[in-house]
Amino acid sequence: MIEFSKDHSPAWLEMISAYQVFRAKLSEWSCKSDQVKQKDLSLELDSWENRDIHRRMLVLALLRSTEMWDKKVLLLVQKELTEAALYEQDEVAAYAQMALSKLKGQSERLVIADEVLRLAAIEEEKTEPDPVVFHNGCLLLYDLQCEAHFLQYVDRYANLIEQAYGLEEKDLTDMKRTLRAEIK
Repeated sequence: MIEFSKDHSPAWLEMISAYQVFRAKLSEWSCKSDQVKQKDLSLELDSWENRDIHRRMLVLALLRSTEMWDKKVLLLVQKELTEAALYEQDEVAAYAQMALSKLKGQSERLVIADEVLRLAAIEEEKTEPDPVVFHNGCLLLYDLQCEAHFLQYVDRYANLIEQAYGLEEKDLTDMKRTLRAEIK
């Protein structure tokens, strides 16, 4: 519980109070049935294109709380999480990737990797594909340690990955080498 100080403004105290209510409700929600969780999470993760900043912040808070999600819940919304991991920007994509990386089974990871390849192929067909989608897909496949999918992805989309920020040809080569060493 956060201590309230007289030094904080009323707006700050209201925000902290709202956050504590949110955490309590999230804790209650974590005990709900898998069907309820799937429905709720699907609604929250589904409309990423139309999300305003307030809604994005709520989804970010939801994704930050994945320590309370069990494996079954992650599996129920892995498609929506994969889309968020590719199409969202910055923190939202990173938290979705972190949630997906909690799935440790190889078959589960391969399903996600197949979805990444499918979404990338759709994005590639657009008149102006978004390089960030390919960058995020590269990072997700690397984190999932799906070597064959990662190599196929990087070979096919290297130019688009490099158009985004952060990864260059040298980085991709290093990632390939590191992934091969980790898998063996």
